[in-house]
Amino acid sequence: MLFNSLLFITLFLPLTLFGWYGLQRLENPTYAKVFLVGMSLWFYGYFNYYYLAILVSSVVVNFGCSKLFSFCHKEGSEKLVLTAGLLFNLALLFYFKYFNFFVENCNFFFHTGWHVKTIVLPLGISFFTFQQISFLVDRYRKTAPDYAFLDYACFVTFFPQLVAGPIVLHNEIIPVLQERKNRRPDVAAFWDGCSLFILGLSKKVLLADVLAIVVNAEYANLAYLDSISAWVTIIFYMLELYFDFSGYCDMARGIGRMFGICLPQNFASPLLAVSVKDFWRRWHMTLSRFLTTYIYIPLGGNRKGIPRKCCNLMIVFLISGFWHGANWTFVVWGMLHGFAMVFETLFPKLRFRSDRLNRLLTGLFVTYTFSIFRSDSLSQAILLTKKLFLGGISPFIIGVSNTIVLPETFVLRKLLGLAFPELLNPFFMICLLLLLAISIRLIGGKTAEEWIQEKGRSPRGICLLALLFTWAFLSLSQVSTFLYFDF
Repeated sequence: MLFNSLLFITLFLPLTLFGWYGLQRLENPTYAKVFLVGMSLWFYGYFNYYYLAILVSSVVVNFGCSKLFSFCHKEGSEKLVLTAGLLFNLALLFYFKYFNFFVENCNFFFHTGWHVKTIVLPLGISFFTFQQISFLVDRYRKTAPDYAFLDYACFVTFFPQLVAGPIVLHNEIIPVLQERKNRRPDVAAFWDGCSLFILGLSKKVLLADVLAIVVNAEYANLAYLDSISAWVTIIFYMLELYFDFSGYCDMARGIGRMFGICLPQNFASPLLAVSVKDFWRRWHMTLSRFLTTYIYIPLGGNRKGIPRKCCNLMIVFLISGFWHGANWTFVVWGMLHGFAMVFETLFPKLRFRSDRLNRLLTGLFVTYTFSIFRSDSLSQAILLTKKLFLGGISPFIIGVSNTIVLPETFVLRKLLGLAFPELLNPFFMICLLLLLAISIRLIGGKTAEEWIQEKGRSPRGICLLALLFTWAFLSLSQVSTFLYFDF
């Protein structure tokens, strides 16, 4: 089920909120938790009910491993349980996400003739697998208590973060579920949650989906792009990805607030970063937290000298690339970010004095590397790189702008077409430039939560939120999935 769908907004979310707070009035909170898990499973199984078997099996096995830690008394037994749990999670991830990739590459490099059916990737498997790995490691380290099954099931399946994050830790959800004071809605937090949901929905529907029109059209026509249109395409993709994933996380956090749960922040104006290191402090923050806490630090972090630190950074970013998908483009993307982090580690003072120049250089690097991330194959990424730097200049940008055919401009387009057809191309160019200007202005402005705190409760802010919700709601006929559903 999608956050940006009529079914979710008009039926699922109101029904789940009503049932959750209604059942919380009972003395025994078990009924409310059972209801929440059940609704979360409906949310997940709506895409494909076969996925439910995978999710439920993962939850049961990981909970079983966590319970075994309570019975480990012999030396080495805890490490054995941890190893078994990690192997189960990694095997599950490998089979569903990487097995086809592994077979294809074996056939290519070793000239084998293995044939397997294409394995459908279950939604959110990367997210809920990493989430449960973090819990098992915390149980091994004795920093996580032995929770009841219902509490654990709520933690893993809580629907706002189940499919595309943020990657949540146990102490960010379960203690809140257990506190009696959270069994009644907080009016202020509920309003902030609704406001955050509306702003996230607007990012997704009114910006990301519109930017995607240009990106999808031009990635399908790379051979015809000139340099200007190629740069516009990759800039629009970077903006699309930002507003798509940032919008999802805003909606997820907004829904969490409605339930009295504060999900962790995942974005902090990442496109204002002054270095690649700074970018990863701001972009997909919960993934960075997981990779730092459970991979980088256990590998030694920066405690064993610069060469070891650089090696650890490359390992982490290689894993980050593979985590995003089974394609060599993700591996190359991860390696490029790893090399950039190593370069900044070795030459920390090699940068401009002006933060504006540092932002520009970082933005160009991030935008280019994410163009590889978006490419279907390395050959497509190479072709796009050639177009960026050797594509020449032509009027093709006019054709790019003509793809922005929006329902909101229907009447104006018809009038121009009848009365002043020669103005249609300039009109589309203005739409393209306006879309670019609005996007850049928003990524450089206040975050959604900062805006809500300052203006979200004022009469003008409430009117703006009502307008944005109405506009986005009426645009739901163009519903599209979130980009991170593919990862």
